[in-house]
Amino acid sequence: MGLVLMLLVGMASQASAHAPHDVLSCETEKQPVNIPSMPLARAIEILGRQTGCPVLVDPILMDGRTSAAVKGAYTPQAALLHLFGSVHVDVTATVSGLSVSPLDATALISRDTRAGLRTAS
Repeated sequence: MGLVLMLLVGMASQASAHAPHDVLSCETEKQPVNIPSMPLARAIEILGRQTGCPVLVDPILMDGRTSAAVKGAYTPQAALLHLFGSVHVDVTATVSGLSVSPLDATALISRDTRAGLRTAS
């Protein structure tokens, strides 16, 4: 039995520009988002602060990854999908905010690991 550690990223804090949203607004309410390409974990943290929607994500999905840039009016759910770029993940609303889960096994392998696997073959 393996225990998967989950990381709750983007909890609304006193420094947050917005109050926490209810789950429905994390799925449906478009908001201005402006996040340049950066380490994915940091980008998700910033998204949480900008939108007030906490994000629950397994740290392995962020390990060694760089986010895609996101700028414009997006729902927090859509912005989160854009941050992951070509990584196949599903973003769903939960009682506590948004949850990210892998759609396939390649989402669980960091780009650095995949490169190492290719060179080792």
